[in-house]
Amino acid sequence: MLQTYPVGDLQRIAGRLQDEFVGLGLSHRCVERCVHDTWKCAEHLGFTVTPGLVERVAREHLQAMVKSAPPSGLIAPPRTHGHDRLA
Repeated sequence: MLQTYPVGDLQRIAGRLQDEFVGLGLSHRCVERCVHDTWKCAEHLGFTVTPGLVERVAREHLQAMVKSAPPSGLIAPPRTHGHDRLA
């Protein structure tokens, strides 16, 4: 069954979370994507999806992203095959 998103709810949630997290190094797009993905994941798992549930889960995920960032703020490039071996 095709279900449509309550676009207004998603925008309000993303707006509140953007106010919290944009200053911590997360882009608007990252926050919007997290809110969207959280909504879809909750639907997929069979939960009754409410804006409150989506906001709480998305906030936890965004906090984890901020806390797991390297101290330098730079993302290390992925290692290429064989570079982590000793010669």
